[in-house]
Amino acid sequence: MNDLGVEQGPAYLEGLVQTLKKEQAHEIEWNGKVQTPDGHDKFHIFYYGDLIDDDLISWHDSTPLLVYAEHTVTGERYLLFDAAKHGYDAMLCETYAEDKLKKRPLRPYLDVEGEDIFEVYLTAYYNVPYDDEFGEDVHEDGTYELITGEGMNFELVKRNGYDAFAIQITNRKGVSTEIVQEELA
Repeated sequence: MNDLGVEQGPAYLEGLVQTLKKEQAHEIEWNGKVQTPDGHDKFHIFYYGDLIDDDLISWHDSTPLLVYAEHTVTGERYLLFDAAKHGYDAMLCETYAEDKLKKRPLRPYLDVEGEDIFEVYLTAYYNVPYDDEFGEDVHEDGTYELITGEGMNFELVKRNGYDAFAIQITNRKGVSTEIVQEELA
């Protein structure tokens, strides 16, 4: 793995996402497809936020967006992205009021064709030179203190502290839609 954590992608998605090997536009880009260990790759999407232009999920007022994938058979939900927890800004720069974070009711996502079952593709971008910028602040035990005061293994900080994140879905008809495009640094 290089020092930006690109090969493995976000640590919190381990076991849920199959890393895709594809021609990358940027060397600091990680791509994955959501797929359970048993191979299931069809999901409902649930989110908190506002829809822009009928498809892109954005923050509601100043409250961070939240996106889950739900297994179409078991109903189990998997956290794909929480703008209050994931990415550079949420981990190192911004804090959010707990009362606001607890009041983020989820809604089902329907694409512009009315479809609600999707294959889900994720992209994380890693442009932050963590070792250069923060390496001196890593504790002897390998942890780094987040903005919240929580200590986290520095390798996990690098993997979950991406500076941009995108979610693209493809419905059963083969129509793809980008539903999340977040700049996080």
